[in-house]
Amino acid sequence: MKKVNIERLQTKFMSQDPSTKWKKSVDEYAKACKAILAISNSIRFVGALNKYGRTLVGFIRPGTMPMLGREQAKNEFFVLSNILNISRDSEEYVGRLEHVLIRHEKVKIVLMPFGEVMFLVTIDGAEEKYMDIIGSVKTTIAES
Repeated sequence: MKKVNIERLQTKFMSQDPSTKWKKSVDEYAKACKAILAISNSIRFVGALNKYGRTLVGFIRPGTMPMLGREQAKNEFFVLSNILNISRDSEEYVGRLEHVLIRHEKVKIVLMPFGEVMFLVTIDGAEEKYMDIIGSVKTTIAES
């Protein structure tokens, strides 16, 4: 009787498990988010959100005080994800959306679609070279 390598079979089948694929995707998003956070000290938060605005993974710069409460942030992310979802309907006519920039007095919010997710990056409102940061973020995402 042929001996079966259980560990090899488990690894093979586990790699096909949707939850394992999901975890690998989230791990990749986390790596990208950490790389984005390292671009500039002016980046306050970076996260990957699904099409419903739910945070898949997100990082706040250590020492940074959040401006919004948990519920406020959840609502904001939902609204922002709807903006991207609606704009996807017109891509055929106006082209692919590169990013959305929302400029507040205290913070700049940048949304960047990437496949089935969007990256949300907040930049300190006083940062003057925010467009350079956005360019670096785009490069980092493209290399992910």
